[in-house]
Amino acid sequence: MKTNIALAAASLTALIAPNLASAALVLDTGTPTSMTMGSALDGNDFYAAEFHLSSGSTINGIQAFITAGADQPGDTFTMAIYGSDLLTNRSAQQLFSAQATYTADGWTGLSGVNFTSTAAGNYWVALEVGGADSAIGLTLPQTAGGGTAPALAFAFNSGGGYATAGALPFGVQVDATTPVPLPAAVWLLGTGLVGLGSRARRRRHN
Repeated sequence: MKTNIALAAASLTALIAPNLASAALVLDTGTPTSMTMGSALDGNDFYAAEFHLSSGSTINGIQAFITAGADQPGDTFTMAIYGSDLLTNRSAQQLFSAQATYTADGWTGLSGVNFTSTAAGNYWVALEVGGADSAIGLTLPQTAGGGTAPALAFAFNSGGGYATAGALPFGVQVDATTPVPLPAAVWLLGTGLVGLGSRARRRRHN
């Protein structure tokens, strides 16, 4: 009986493991085609892009396509996540924020973010320069699209709160892990394992 349970458990693990989660870019605006044109990210100008998350999705990383501007490698900026009320609530609370470091022209940002959404819905990822940051003029080259998951909208904040800005596309990516529903057959197998365990316990007691 123990052998049967062990074999069934191994089968269950093999079935569940590939179906636990699916990692993918939930936001990918594409790589900018020009390294020079774009907007400056500094203490007066912040930028954000809207994307959708399924309930329980975990953000693993955030990347932005950035060039030097007036900055040098080692200068820092902030990457933040807000809820869907970013545009209607000027004091919208950050759900997540962390300092990132500009290293070289191209994709740069954060890995190992590990932020889990509490509900399905739209969220915003923002690039900002706070009091603890050293960036004074990073450049966000414009992107013409072509990404795998376009932004739902773009927003801009020059000090009076975020407002939509459709003409400010920039290179940004958010990758997340989303739970995948398990097939009914796996649940049936799990039920069978419970039955096998109960039967083994009854035999030991008899």
